Amino acid sequence: MCKLKQTMKKFFILIILAFGSNNIQAQKTISLEAEGNLESPNPCECVELSKITNEHNPADILIGMGKCIEQKEFEKAAKLFAIAGVYGRYDSYRVKDKSAHQALLVLQQNILMNISEEDKKEMISSLDNLFVRGSEALRTVCQSIQEVGIPKYYPKYMIQHGIQAFIEKDGNGLIEDFNSEESWNLTLKNYLHCGE
Repeated sequence: MCKLKQTMKKFFILIILAFGSNNIQAQKTISLEAEGNLESPNPCECVELSKITNEHNPADILIGMGKCIEQKEFEKAAKLFAIAGVYGRYDSYRVKDKSAHQALLVLQQNILMNISEEDKKEMISSLDNLFVRGSEALRTVCQSIQEVGIPKYYPKYMIQHGIQAFIEKDGNGLIEDFNSEESWNLTLKNYLHCGE
């Protein structure tokens, strides 16, 4: 099994395991959330990747992924998982507060926590098939994501997830002098290994 497939499979399993341990430990936890935390202003349906726009944030896209899993459309779900991951990684480059960067993982957990074991296996299989480094399937997904383009939304879902949302009210939460093009290319290369 190639390294990319193993990494994506481990990441998917980690999401599921992390939720399980958090669920056990969170029995008497009080949760405080800033307004806009993990916000989905434009939730998606179970759609083809070509229907996603650069105005959809990862919260929007992962809702669509969840609907695909419910409908047993695992190939579509895997592609939505891919673009949500790319957008979430890109956002982690441009959001200043490092404590906010776990927002993508939490969003993924929220969607995946209630799926059956059978659906988890199907989803992992679809991810394994998609994330083969250098494969035609991955090249096609990379090309589709590049056509959707660099995110144009303000990453409120992530900014409001971090500690700074409670203690620092100045600024917009983004890194100043952020190089969007360079970060976009880095995300495609490092997260999905596009172009390899």
